Amino acid sequence: MYLHQLPLGSTGRITAIEGDAAWQRRLAALGIAVNQPVTLLRRAPFSDTFAVRVGTLTEVAIRAKDAATIAVEQVS
Repeated sequence: MYLHQLPLGSTGRITAIEGDAAWQRRLAALGIAVNQPVTLLRRAPFSDTFAVRVGTLTEVAIRAKDAATIAVEQVS
C-alpha cells in the first residue's frame, strides 16, 4: 500500500521510499524516512494534495504523485 491509499485518519509505518537518492534525501529533510509513523490527516478538495503528520509533531503537505512513491503498512 502507498501513502496516498491510506484511509483518512489512519496511521501507517513507512516501509520503503521509491526513487533516487536525491529524492530520498529531500523527503528525509522533511522527516519522511523508513520506519517513521505517518498519519493521513486531510485530502484537499479539488486538488491532489494531502496533509500528513510524520512522527508526532511534524505536519507536511505532499502531492499525490509524490505520496505514491512512499510505501506504508497500515498500523491503525
